[in-house]
Amino acid sequence: MLSRLTVRNLAIVEDLELDLSPGLTVVTGETGAGKSLLVDAVQLLAGGRGSADLVRPGAERLSVSGEFAADGAARAILEEAGLPAASSTILVRRELAGDGRGRAFIEDEPATVRTLARLGERLVAIQGQNSELELAQRGAALELLDAFAGAEKEREETAQSAAAWSAASEAVSALEESRRNRGARLEELDYQIRELEEAAPGASEEGDLCAERDRLVHADRIRRAGEVALSALLEAEGSAADRLGETERAFAELASIDPREQPNLDETREIKRRISELAAAARDGAARVESDPERLNAIEHRMEKIGRLKRKHGLSAADLPGLLERLKAEREELANFEDALERRRREEESARGRYRQAAKALSSKRAAAAPRFSAAIEKELKALAMEKARFQVSLAALEEGPRSAGLEAATFLFAPNPGEPEKPVEKIASGGELSRLDLAVRSAAAGRMRGGRTLIFDEVDAGIGGRTAEVVGKKLRLLARHDQVLCVTHVPQIAALAHRHFRADKALRGGRTVAVVTELSGKERVREIARMLAGEKVPDTALKHAQVLLDEAGKGN
Repeated sequence: MLSRLTVRNLAIVEDLELDLSPGLTVVTGETGAGKSLLVDAVQLLAGGRGSADLVRPGAERLSVSGEFAADGAARAILEEAGLPAASSTILVRRELAGDGRGRAFIEDEPATVRTLARLGERLVAIQGQNSELELAQRGAALELLDAFAGAEKEREETAQSAAAWSAASEAVSALEESRRNRGARLEELDYQIRELEEAAPGASEEGDLCAERDRLVHADRIRRAGEVALSALLEAEGSAADRLGETERAFAELASIDPREQPNLDETREIKRRISELAAAARDGAARVESDPERLNAIEHRMEKIGRLKRKHGLSAADLPGLLERLKAEREELANFEDALERRRREEESARGRYRQAAKALSSKRAAAAPRFSAAIEKELKALAMEKARFQVSLAALEEGPRSAGLEAATFLFAPNPGEPEKPVEKIASGGELSRLDLAVRSAAAGRMRGGRTLIFDEVDAGIGGRTAEVVGKKLRLLARHDQVLCVTHVPQIAALAHRHFRADKALRGGRTVAVVTELSGKERVREIARMLAGEKVPDTALKHAQVLLDEAGKGN
C-alpha cells in the first residue's frame, strides 16, 4: 500500500504531498488539471520509463518519492538486490534531470531502475492508456488463473520441486565436467583441505585472539590503571576504605542513640564490603597481565594466517569450518567418481519425478479452472457494459524442463467487440477496454489473489455512465477490501463510492500554471459530484442528486 506520495516539478505539478490510506480513493477534476500526472508519478516509482519531457520547464530535475508498506515478497526483492530490507515500510525515490538522465533510490540507497521495476511489480498495478498492461506481462495470466483455481499449494510445490530438480541437474553437470580435470582438482582439494585443517580457526577463536592481543599490547596501561584503582580504593592515605571506616563509626554512634539510623549503618558496611571486593579485583587485574612479546608475536602470526584464508576464500572466519566440510565432501565424490556420479543421477531422476508429479497436479487444476475463469470474466464484462465481449484463457504445453511455473504457458485472449477475432490482450489498443478487462479479471478472482498492492485505474470509466458506472464503482470498492485502489475518474457515480476524494485544479502562482490537489469532504465533496453531474453551473437538483449518491454509497460502508 502507498501511504505517502511526494511530487516535485513533474510537468505542472510544482510541489505536492499526499497522505493516502487503504480503501478506494478517487481523483477528479477538469481535463488538463493534472489528475493523470499522479498516475505518471506512481508509474515512475514502479520503474516505468522516464522522459525529460516530464520535467517542469525551468526546473533542474523532477523528484517523485513514495512510501509503501513492505511485505515478505517485497523485502525478498530488496535482499536479493543487496538493499536494506528490515523495515516494515519501503521508501522509493526517482529523479529525472532536464537532460534525460535519472537516478533511483530505495531506502535512500542507490538502486537500478530494473530493481525498481521488480519491486513495482509487487507493489503497484497500473491500468490506463499509457501504462503497460499487467495482464500481458510474462507469467501474469498463470498467476491469476492459479489464484482463481485455488492452486497456491500446488503452485508452491511445483516451484520448490523445480528448484530441487534444477539443483540436482546442476550437480550432475558439475560432476561430469570435473571428469576432465579430476586429477588436478583432487590435488587442489588436498592442498586446500590440508591448509584449512592446519589453520582454520574454531568458531570463536578469532575473537578470543583479538581480545588477548589487545590485553598484551596494552599490558603496561592495564597494570598502571589497576594500581591506581587499588591505591584510591584501599592503599593510599585517605583512600575510599579509610573514609568509609570513618563513616561507619559515625553511623554506629548515631545508631546507638537513634535506632532509625541502623539502615544507614548497614548500607555503609555493605559499601565497605564492595570497596574491598573492588580493590581485590583491581589487584588481580594488575597482577594478571604481563608483557609477553613471544606470545604477542605468535598471536599476530596466527591472525595473519587466518586473515590470508579469509581473503583467499572470501569468507568470514566463522564460515571457514563449513568450507572445509564442503571441500572434504567434494573430494570424497571425486575419489569415488563413478559411484558419486551414479548417485547424483539417481537423485536427479528422483527430483525430476517429484517435479512431474507436482506439475501435473497443478496442470490438472489449471485445466479444470480455465473455462470457469473465462466464463466468470465474461460475466463480469457483461456487467461492465461489454455484453458482446469474449474472453478465453488459452493454455499451451511447453517442453519439459524445471520451470517453476509448471508445464504450460497461459495467454489471455480478448475480443471486446462482436465480429472481431480474439487476440492476446497486449494487442488490444483501447485503454478504457483494457482497464475494464483488468477490473473484470480482478473482480472474478476477488478475495483469492494476493492482496496489499496499490491498484491504479486511469481510464476504467471511458465511454460509460449511468447504471454501468455504478457497477464499475461498486466493483472498485469491492477490490478495495483487499488492495488499495486509486482511480482517476470523470464519472460521479464512481466518485461517490470512494472512501476518500481528491480534486485536481489548475492555479496561477507567480504567473505560472500549477496543479493543486485538495481532499474534499462535506459540502465541498457534494458540490464536486454535482459539478460532475451538471457542469460548472450547478443547480439545486444536481446538489440533491449528488447528496443522494453519497448517501447511497454510505449505506454500503
